[in-house]
Amino acid sequence: MSTMGRIGSYIGRGVRSVSGTLNPFGGAVDIIVVRQPDGSLKSTPWYVRFGKIQGVLKARENAVNVSVNGVEAGFRMNLDNRGQAYFLREQDMENVYSLTTRTSEQLATLNLKEGKNVVVFTCSKQQVDARIYLWRWDANIVISDVDGTITRSDVLGQFMPLVGRDWSQTGVAHLLSAIKENGYQLLFLSARSISQAYLTRQFLFNLMQDGKGLPEGPVVTSPDGLFLSLYREVVKRAPQEFKIACLQEIKALFPCDRNPFYAGFGNRDTDEICYLKVEIPEGKIFTINSKGQIVLKRNTDTMSYSCLHGCVNDLFPPMSSVSSLRRLTM
Repeated sequence: MSTMGRIGSYIGRGVRSVSGTLNPFGGAVDIIVVRQPDGSLKSTPWYVRFGKIQGVLKARENAVNVSVNGVEAGFRMNLDNRGQAYFLREQDMENVYSLTTRTSEQLATLNLKEGKNVVVFTCSKQQVDARIYLWRWDANIVISDVDGTITRSDVLGQFMPLVGRDWSQTGVAHLLSAIKENGYQLLFLSARSISQAYLTRQFLFNLMQDGKGLPEGPVVTSPDGLFLSLYREVVKRAPQEFKIACLQEIKALFPCDRNPFYAGFGNRDTDEICYLKVEIPEGKIFTINSKGQIVLKRNTDTMSYSCLHGCVNDLFPPMSSVSSLRRLTM
């Protein structure tokens, strides 16, 4: 079967598997908001898409209502003819739109709580949801790729969970939970499309290994549609194009004199390229192979997630006292 034939087969199986539980080809990417040293707020772009299959684009109304933690926001988004939501520029009278974000003052009206907040976007009786994570300017972030890193392989990792099969790497939940408990923020980065955002969150946060689940953290996927994301990932083999741009957007939320990225987990050379591009030290880049073995700094010695868990305090020193001070001063 040709590459494009395999892509079509994967899409067909995926859509059939989630039929009835997910509005196909719609979704929203999790949003990161960072509180600056002066108290102001900055956020990543708000990527929201409603699928044509949903019938939303036939509706006369193109306003997208926004609510956070069950409270209606003081602003709306609009919908274009592709199903993509956007913010109108208030000073622009010609309906030129922007995919950027809200001002600090507008973000402040959302009354975000530290950590996870639920945001729901509704248009013409259809809705998609995402999470807004509020972090401090001095957060230390550990990045984890999803397919082949949390799952045991790239392709099967996307589809085996849909049919009830556990396809996760042994020990990953315990390790990442321990890293979170030591005071680090987790960021889950995937080249999957925006239409797979909901299923990706469901998979990650329903994953249980010996009674331990993955820690909470934003799930950041490609803002592009399913076909374009698959083309970039499977045919072009250049997922780093999206990932580098995404990580640079996140890094720009923080003061220019500090790098928030502490470490990164991945399974491909392209993941290492991304992490090096945002200046993660080589000694903090962990690459897992198809056998579940982790290689550090391209050494011949290999470890496992369980082995790393045993020395987590050495690799990810606890910041509990710092975290306690942060909560008192938020």
